Amino acid sequence: MKQHIEAIKKTIDKEGINTKVVEQLMELREWFKANLNEPGYVRMLRLAYENIQEKGAYTFLYLEDENGAANLKYFLDLVSDYNNKYNKDELIDVRHVMEGTKREDEEEEEEKDLEETA
Repeated sequence: MKQHIEAIKKTIDKEGINTKVVEQLMELREWFKANLNEPGYVRMLRLAYENIQEKGAYTFLYLEDENGAANLKYFLDLVSDYNNKYNKDELIDVRHVMEGTKREDEEEEEEKDLEETA
């Protein structure tokens, strides 16, 4: 898996985000499907390459002041060590960005803030 991820990052560095990156992400997704029981990560990889196919760029931006390539490489770094508890938490945040949703604890925090200002 780490070899797949390093190859994708090299392609991004040399050629930018292009159809080759999409193909590599598809291959990485297939590897996850075949070797790990992690459907959430399989879905995130699909959302990543579908985003590139639809927009012509990676538009899920969760790192402030960074471009799509940096965000995609960060996502790949997290996925490469998905068992790390800190990475798992970050990947939950990334998934919410990809899905356009909020974490439950963020929603509770917003509700608490609204109650305090009322």
